[in-house]
Amino acid sequence: MQAAACGGVSISAAKQPLLPPQRVRFLHRPITAATAADRSSMAATVGANPKWAQKTITLPPQRRGCHLITPKILKEIGQDLSGFKCGLAHLFLHHTSASLTINENYDSDVRDDTETFLNKIVPEGRSAPWKHTLEGPDDMPAHIKSSMFGCALTIPITDGKLNMGTWQGIWLCEHRDAPTARKVVVTLNGI
Repeated sequence: MQAAACGGVSISAAKQPLLPPQRVRFLHRPITAATAADRSSMAATVGANPKWAQKTITLPPQRRGCHLITPKILKEIGQDLSGFKCGLAHLFLHHTSASLTINENYDSDVRDDTETFLNKIVPEGRSAPWKHTLEGPDDMPAHIKSSMFGCALTIPITDGKLNMGTWQGIWLCEHRDAPTARKVVVTLNGI
């Protein structure tokens, strides 16, 4: 018998009786016209040629806070988006002091409350512990907030539309005090 230490705990490597091998049943049903109809759009897309589209969208300067940008994104990509039966939309923000997220699209209080929360958990001003202050007291907190939400989103495409929930919308979260135009690269791929 051998013993090994793991985090201060002794683990015995005593021989344990092996269990007999278990048989796994695999049930394969060939795809027929009847079963293909049950598979909704997935079976219909087999063999379609993949395609790509990409566009850089410049969003106008926004005040600090969280802003619903779904209508602007859809306006810019709508024509290309309509040509996809199934796929993915990838959004990438070209900035380190703003972020993208998906959240509530109806009640603007959610956006205001999110901004309040971010300001509460990431200190700002002269009393904040940040070393990086060359670009202003709001810059380092903006970098941290950007890292918390991220700069990229992936959304499924179904029948020419972004397949989001009823109450979901795309937000641009502006974390700097000075409004700045922001660029988002939208890449569509699918069939």
